[in-house]
Amino acid sequence: MGGLSKRATFLQDDWPPNLRVDAGNLFFDNNVIRYPQRLPQARITAQAIVEAYNQMGYDAVCVAGRDLAGGSAFLLELADRAHFPLLSANLVDNRGELLFPASVSLKRAGLRISLIGLTGEPGLGDAAPEELAILPWQEVLPALIQEIKPSSDLIILLSNLPPQTNRVIAEQHQDIHLLLQSGSTNHNMAPLLLNNTLISQVGHEGKYVGHLRLNWTASQKWQSSDNELLNLQKEYDRLDWLVSRVKKRGGPQIVYRDDEEKQAAFAEQQARHQKLAEKIKEAAGRSSVPQATFSHQFHPLQSSLADDPRINALLKDARQQANQLRRTRGLNNHLQEYSGSSSCRSCHEQIHQAWARTRHAAAYQTLTTRDQNNNQRCVYCHVTGLNQANAHLAAGLGDTLKAVGCEACHGPAAQHAAAPAEAPLPGLPSASLCLTCHSPEHDDSFNFDIDRAKVHPTTP
Repeated sequence: MGGLSKRATFLQDDWPPNLRVDAGNLFFDNNVIRYPQRLPQARITAQAIVEAYNQMGYDAVCVAGRDLAGGSAFLLELADRAHFPLLSANLVDNRGELLFPASVSLKRAGLRISLIGLTGEPGLGDAAPEELAILPWQEVLPALIQEIKPSSDLIILLSNLPPQTNRVIAEQHQDIHLLLQSGSTNHNMAPLLLNNTLISQVGHEGKYVGHLRLNWTASQKWQSSDNELLNLQKEYDRLDWLVSRVKKRGGPQIVYRDDEEKQAAFAEQQARHQKLAEKIKEAAGRSSVPQATFSHQFHPLQSSLADDPRINALLKDARQQANQLRRTRGLNNHLQEYSGSSSCRSCHEQIHQAWARTRHAAAYQTLTTRDQNNNQRCVYCHVTGLNQANAHLAAGLGDTLKAVGCEACHGPAAQHAAAPAEAPLPGLPSASLCLTCHSPEHDDSFNFDIDRAKVHPTTP
């Protein structure tokens, strides 16, 4: 959520007429679906996101599968707060009625632009809440396109469906000119022209702003790349040689008379050969008609970019609300099986002194200085004894566990501290344990041997 203030600063530039949209998965992350106990705090965050998007002037947001984690009533509450429409053409209630508008029509730079939203499944094996149903796109999209096509110069689909499904949609519906997808990938996807649909995606963690510049024309057709006709011709020539060769030898029934699979494969190649001939004719004819063009850029929201003070104040208020919630729900969460690093000191004085000088000892403090000590996505890697599932207990931990202490790596030690000989600890931690927090996403320079020596500079 912290990237919102930098995004707001970026969007303050003097832009030409533009459209600001989001393809979804905006309000909740996968951890809320895995651990429903995180939902109360996540709802506070979602409300702050809506207000931030209001202030940034967004035009539309697609309802994605993960956005259903808070239930339909909360999602409708967010829609009431939003100054922009939440879109979904295939999300219905138990009466079969749409929860949100299927599409919205806007005008920009003299163009009539229609936006459609399609909702995907929540993911992680979960289904939509019982009171909701997600209809197959085939049941809603074709008729909707035909309905809005006469009054649209440009049709944009915001889709939360899987990438392979989006490709099928693009191949079947050339009247969709731009398809912006949301998914689980961390990577930006450069625009891909498929049929007459341009498909693109911005990585899901909000670290970039995708910027697509369109030079749209009355043809409502994208200009092909310079090599498209050549590539089509090459594929056609290869298949033409194969089809002609088989026909000269008596046809597939003769050439492949004992192999039904090869006959079926040849039938597909023959159909592709005919389709390519049509595409070559179409591509050749485009040169006489002005075609639409585009350029794109993914702008990184770097740490050097200033924070927008309005959004910063908004996010600070949300963090304070979340912190108060965490305190009221998480008091006195003492973990009986943990003793805290201070109990290790009497027997391991030299090691304890070395540990106290490491970043592990101050891990929780790094969160408090940034007002992130109740951020459930972070806090369990900055304390001892918690994990993703019970991160909501962090506020009630004793001070001795508010650090990455000895027991974070060596396991609970209350019994060992009371009777070392009778309750020995397991062996040294493995690299896999460290990687639960030092993942490539958070620490791409992690090296087990080098970093272990930083934590344990002395011999155990």
